[in-house]
Amino acid sequence: MLKKQLNKITSLSWFIIGIFTIVISENKLYAQSIEEDTKESSGMIPLFWIIIIVGGCIALTLSYVSWRKYKGEKNKQKQDQIVD
Repeated sequence: MLKKQLNKITSLSWFIIGIFTIVISENKLYAQSIEEDTKESSGMIPLFWIIIIVGGCIALTLSYVSWRKYKGEKNKQKQDQIVD
């Protein structure tokens, strides 16, 4: 069950990363046609967005997995107390 949920989260994360990559690519192509001066000053912005998005997805996934592990251990302790 946890594996299915983790697969769903991973798939959703890759989908979101793909959408943002497409949006960033389109904006980058549009920005190239405006002026060369603005390109030099804003060239690193898409890289920062990708870093933020990927880092955020990783942080969310790790937080979710940690929370599920915590809840599972808590339930296991309750079951152990009931059996004793």
